Amino acid sequence: MTDETSPSPSSLTPDEQTKLRELTNQSWNLELAISGVAMFAILQWPDALDSAFSYIQYNFLSGREDFVGRIPAMAYSMFKAATYVLFAAFLANFIMRAFWIGLVGLQAVFPAGIQYDRLPMSTGYTQKRLAEELGPIDRYILWLDKRSNVLFALAFQVAIIMFTVAIMYILALGLYVFIQPNVPGPVWLILNTVINVFFFGGSLLLPILSLERFRDNPKASLLHYRLTKIFQNVYMGVYRPMSYITNTFLSNIPRKKLTRTYLVFYGLFMVIFMIEFTHDQLQGQNRTSFLNRRHLFTARVDSLYINPANYDNQRPADSYVDAASIQADIIREPYLKLFIAYPKALDTLLTKMAKEPEWPDSLSRPARRQQYAVWSSQQVNKLVQITVNDSVMAQPGLFFTQAGPLEQKGWQTVLVPGNLRIGYNLLRIGINRPKHQEPEELVSIPFWYVPEKLSQPTSVLGRADSPPAATSETNAQSRKFLRKMLHGNASRGEGGN
Repeated sequence: MTDETSPSPSSLTPDEQTKLRELTNQSWNLELAISGVAMFAILQWPDALDSAFSYIQYNFLSGREDFVGRIPAMAYSMFKAATYVLFAAFLANFIMRAFWIGLVGLQAVFPAGIQYDRLPMSTGYTQKRLAEELGPIDRYILWLDKRSNVLFALAFQVAIIMFTVAIMYILALGLYVFIQPNVPGPVWLILNTVINVFFFGGSLLLPILSLERFRDNPKASLLHYRLTKIFQNVYMGVYRPMSYITNTFLSNIPRKKLTRTYLVFYGLFMVIFMIEFTHDQLQGQNRTSFLNRRHLFTARVDSLYINPANYDNQRPADSYVDAASIQADIIREPYLKLFIAYPKALDTLLTKMAKEPEWPDSLSRPARRQQYAVWSSQQVNKLVQITVNDSVMAQPGLFFTQAGPLEQKGWQTVLVPGNLRIGYNLLRIGINRPKHQEPEELVSIPFWYVPEKLSQPTSVLGRADSPPAATSETNAQSRKFLRKMLHGNASRGEGGN
């Protein structure tokens, strides 16, 4: 049996301490590399965030303007604000560490550092004051090294918190999108109440149990510890690394200074978040905003609003169709090329309305796929109602398709309505819900029908500066008249013979 005792979990052996000092002395090069890679990665986030936000907004929350519809916008704005803060933190660390390297190299060349008594063009008093204010260069190098390390750790703490918030937003969105539509109302109310009581009640109870009057109470201390352990699971694996950073700050920095620093930091973060969120709301789905409203202006009613996303000639090719689209706002052809979007939010409604039949077990997989495809096409053409002006299109002939670079899923058809009016027309698309007299409207798209024959005044036909369409029509009429005259002359010549 040996007399040596193993080190406690909170202490290190001399060899481990030496190894840690060596790693600490060489950590600056890793900080530079990580900061550079992190800044490059952060610059790639906005495009990925835009793509993810557009996908979630289109598929799950199209048309929702309640709190659930704002969850992705809040998450999107928070991630962008955190991106700005992270980039600024890593950039500041990169600059500070690069400056630190320059000072270390300078001290290696001039070990004596700043010799204030040898400063030219200065008085003795100035030299003394500068020595008191600046101090030796090695002390400033040490101070700069500490600040760089603290800033680097703080940047990673923000990254960890951002990851946790992202997971929480995804879970909350999953509850509202997948759980709420598929459970009865009372069950969802109980589940929602339990979750809110757990999070908000626990968040209020933990600070209360931390007060001095409850610290010496064994039951209160035990409850505080159990709540803490439960909330550790909420952080989904990142509680331990985040605790090392947070608890190190809490136990080494004075409370007032730390509180002031955190308030300034998170206050700046919230200002950036609110600016970004407000900007996204103004640029997003909300057509009317409080800050930019007009007295005689409405954008809530589709039939009274021209939405560029509803027209293929005005919508960017790499963007989603909101609900439906036609080829243009001014139609020259006597037909409409219609695309109707099929997001997951609409799929939730159609799943309840069209129950899949039970197919015979004797059917092979290819045969079952064939019958399912025919059945689903019949259901879609029965449930989707298309109206042009006052006429319902009895046979819309919708076909499944994936349109555009985003391969957006939906239905496509070509309508040849016989009731198009020259000028203003209205296309309406709705869902025929059982036990409802009126269809549930998805979108109304106004458009103007201007046939090609009316696109050019008759007074310009035959002019030298007339457009090609008018010139070709004139030439066609001239050729037709010439053939008629030649045919008539030939007939008279044969009669004379």
